[in-house]
Amino acid sequence: MKSDILHIGVDVSKEKLDVFVPAQKEGMRPTTKEVDNSVAGFREIRDFARKAKATVCVEPTGGYEIELIGFLHGFEVPVAYADAMRVRQFARAEGCLSKNDTIDAALISRFADKIGVRVLEQREIEAVELKRKAKFRQTMMDFRTAIINRLETEIDPEMKVLLKEQIMRMDKSIDKAERLCMETVERDDRMDTLRERFTLVGGVGDMTAISILAGLPEIGTLSDEKLNRLVGISPEENRSGKRDGQCRIWGGRKDVRNALYMATVASIQWNSILGTYYRKKRAEGHPHKWAIVPTMRKLLSLLNRIARDPAFTPKTEPESTKRNANAGRKKKTA
Repeated sequence: MKSDILHIGVDVSKEKLDVFVPAQKEGMRPTTKEVDNSVAGFREIRDFARKAKATVCVEPTGGYEIELIGFLHGFEVPVAYADAMRVRQFARAEGCLSKNDTIDAALISRFADKIGVRVLEQREIEAVELKRKAKFRQTMMDFRTAIINRLETEIDPEMKVLLKEQIMRMDKSIDKAERLCMETVERDDRMDTLRERFTLVGGVGDMTAISILAGLPEIGTLSDEKLNRLVGISPEENRSGKRDGQCRIWGGRKDVRNALYMATVASIQWNSILGTYYRKKRAEGHPHKWAIVPTMRKLLSLLNRIARDPAFTPKTEPESTKRNANAGRKKKTA
């Protein structure tokens, strides 16, 4: 069913933006235009959207779209993300196998019109800056891991010294990136409050909370099932006729899933409820991954409850039920 809202499709690249404005009335022709990926180009898209009273739809393109989103939001022009994988599958369903920037812009518009997209809310726009800084930190972490792996196999003493120097530089960059992330969160009362409340859960630290706030701004507004699918921890069935294939998780937001995985591994040791749940799954005969993924879902469900209900506070287990003095939910200290 065709949507009543007009959707302007924008294909974003490093230097230019391909814009597709669908026909506003019966018999009119759509408009396609190429503009620079700069403030001047942003102004043209803003004028298109204002004149047509339309929503601007873009695909995530590794950060090249962030300035455009921030600019349009500053002028109260509605902006929506269109999932790149779903758009490509939509093209195949239409029988459209050709691909170029102009075709993609029109495809994004048709996808938003027929399938629908969700307009980015204020908190999601605010999370964009935090996501950029968190992504930089993760990049530095990946570089550091690669250098450490290289150091383990290096036999040249001079090369070892150089590699160790690089690790020290990476450590400083990571520390600075973490401080910048914390400063960004502290400037926003909502995100800072959620960060503090998330860290009440044993196993969830500041950087895990920041990764979730940056990569999953929808937390607290969607159901547990929808969040599981967004993160990519919901098992997808693989059955047809007599074939009963193995359910697997795939897709979703990798950065959030990685942060949630590490928090769950820590929670197994420091959170007696999640630890008990994990060990129960293992006792049923499930291998590690088959036990850790349901535990990840349980942790995400808890964080979603915390974000959704300001009055909810994770309970601390009685001393008699704790595995040790540090088990269970962490208590907030002054």
